[in-house]
Amino acid sequence: MLCTFRRLEAGMRQGIAPRASFLRLSVAAAYLGLAGCATVQNEDRARIVDLPLASAHADFAFTLTTGSRQLAACDEGTNCPEQGDRDAAKRFALQVQRVTGVLQKGAEFQYPDLTQRLPGMVGSLFDVYVVDGDEPGSASSANGRIALNAGLGARNPYDDWLAFVIAREMGHVIARHHEENSAAGIVTSVIMNILIPGSSLLKTLMAAGGSEVAAKSQRDVQALEADVIALDLLQAAGFHLRDISLTLLIEPVSLDQGPWSKGFQVSAEHLQAEVRRSELAFATTR
Repeated sequence: MLCTFRRLEAGMRQGIAPRASFLRLSVAAAYLGLAGCATVQNEDRARIVDLPLASAHADFAFTLTTGSRQLAACDEGTNCPEQGDRDAAKRFALQVQRVTGVLQKGAEFQYPDLTQRLPGMVGSLFDVYVVDGDEPGSASSANGRIALNAGLGARNPYDDWLAFVIAREMGHVIARHHEENSAAGIVTSVIMNILIPGSSLLKTLMAAGGSEVAAKSQRDVQALEADVIALDLLQAAGFHLRDISLTLLIEPVSLDQGPWSKGFQVSAEHLQAEVRRSELAFATTR
């Protein structure tokens, strides 16, 4: 981008580049320069995460796309579920709370600098709760909120299985993927507004499309990064990967044909591959 800036500067001096275009590209270059200063290295790739408003943007999107927090109480005058359904929902909520507490300790052990890693979290505590929704699914936000669809509780999951679901979302939070995706969307929108003057539906669609393409291009990489973190968290919390692998055999992994279930299937394959690798390594050392 700096080389582009210098070429434009030389062109403007020679009367080649229009002043307005040069100004717009200069601002874009400056904005990307600031974004570049806010990158972090994760394994083999650099990521923009500390862009202003990226965390708030990610949390707002999470609030809009997740269901409402499921309440244990049932107010008078509302369409309340049957007593049995309420009892099952309460049991699942308590199970989520219990498993989250164990994983929280694992996260604090694995990442003593959790507060510095995730400045947006309140007290460095993950807030995991159940939301209304019959379809299996989970979602997380940049500030550590994790929503589990009530449809997961209908399966009466084992603690190991549930811990794997929650740890996957914790992995995305710790890797700051939500901020990364929001930052990519913000940068795309800013550049589109700078380079294409005026207001138009086309510009809006192009910015939205660019953000979506950027998110999709990183989705597989982010899923793998989150899985690696999740496996470390589970072991730090005292869960055994082999036990989780067995529960994945007992509990069908493919709950439906939706994107969440497909992603969960891929994560399960990552875990099972790690179990096989560990068992092979142990066998060769005997």
